[in-house]
Amino acid sequence: MTRPASAAASALLDVAGLRTVFASDGGELAAVDGVDFSVEAGRTLAIVGESGCGKSVTSLSIMGLVPAPGRIAGGSIRFEGEQLLGNSEAQMRALRGNRMAMIFQEPMTSLNPAFTIGEQIVEALLCHRAMGRADARAAAIDALRQVRMPDAASRFDEYPHRLSGGMRQRAMIAMALVCRPKLLIADEPTTALDVTIQAQILELMRDLQRDTGMAIILITHDLGVVAELADEVAVMYAGRVVERAPVARLFAEPQHPYTVGLLGAMPRLHGRARRLPTIEGQVPGADHPVVGCRFADRCPFGDAGCRRQDPALVPVAAARSAQSAAHVLISARLSPARASDPEMFAPHWSACLKAPLDPDRLLVDAA
Repeated sequence: MTRPASAAASALLDVAGLRTVFASDGGELAAVDGVDFSVEAGRTLAIVGESGCGKSVTSLSIMGLVPAPGRIAGGSIRFEGEQLLGNSEAQMRALRGNRMAMIFQEPMTSLNPAFTIGEQIVEALLCHRAMGRADARAAAIDALRQVRMPDAASRFDEYPHRLSGGMRQRAMIAMALVCRPKLLIADEPTTALDVTIQAQILELMRDLQRDTGMAIILITHDLGVVAELADEVAVMYAGRVVERAPVARLFAEPQHPYTVGLLGAMPRLHGRARRLPTIEGQVPGADHPVVGCRFADRCPFGDAGCRRQDPALVPVAAARSAQSAAHVLISARLSPARASDPEMFAPHWSACLKAPLDPDRLLVDAA
């Protein structure tokens, strides 16, 4: 995919051609293979897909935390115009927790059980800010109050196991935001939380973004969370981005069959009862390389050509206009109400244009 140079230049974070591999007895396996996206200050990019699609490895690659035997084998990661690939570990430590931060997937395993939550928040301040321990303690308590931790001053001295799941998640957010980062990566920030606490955490993240102007990369399986928080969505499958679009347009006009499958598998509160559609099969593992489209074996529209040619992301509107008359142009597929929304005409990229016109129909006659 070729992106305009102006888009990359204006982005807070620009990832291009990212490839992350892991060594194995059978050779190097690509968990992330040619990923491109960017995010601007004050905006939220959601990365969605099934487990094993490469979402978390992508975030760890950005943070410089890919565990052994993994390594970044190619591509570019630019943050505020600075190339991060090739930075020393000391340079990345100065960046992590300071200008960019991450909320990890499970706070109970991410927080150190041997230290109080206050000590763990203070550590970030002592590493990145010129302040004494007393000032750092006061700033940490303020951070806990900012994330609406009940009785923040006393919770400062609590150990992680004494806090509820929602409180631990708030502590993780406070730790990530205490140095006012410009980029926050949130990896499944609402996992294992009940719906009430989940709503509170999402509202908190939205409020903090509005107050600080930070960019957020949200990694999640939950499309409801995406609709609530994201400005743009990147759909990943088997280590690659297969569709990228503004959130309203992706939900209204999904273009890739995998995206349609994900949306079709969402339960509906209204309408007649029916069996919930599923996407048959599994995401191919990195140890089973696929020739051609990686979704072809699970796609109701897959044909011999799909298994020969590796599809690239293309602009949807331009690609649709080049199709035969049997394909309906994007503008014609929008209802009058949606057509008045400028966001619906923002860039939309897809690696496949065979999705059904009705997003609720997972399986249709491809002919």
